[in-house]
Amino acid sequence: MTTTPPPARDGIGAKALTFLKQRWLPLVLLVVAIVFVFQNRDDTTISFLFLEWTSPLWFTLALVLVVGIAIGWALRGRRGKP
Repeated sequence: MTTTPPPARDGIGAKALTFLKQRWLPLVLLVVAIVFVFQNRDDTTISFLFLEWTSPLWFTLALVLVVGIAIGWALRGRRGKP
């Protein structure tokens, strides 16, 4: 008894499926980021020392995230060192 292999998936559908399997996390994060921006478009006032400015909430939160990542990156080599 011989078995024949299943037919190969060729075409655009197979390529799209492979792409989605390999890139699902970035696509989900992109959708989450887009939803986040659209839900946080209201302006917020930021006060720091003697400065004050107004910007969209999503931009303010993204800026704080970038600053936090930069601080973590700058301090990453100092773990365990006195």
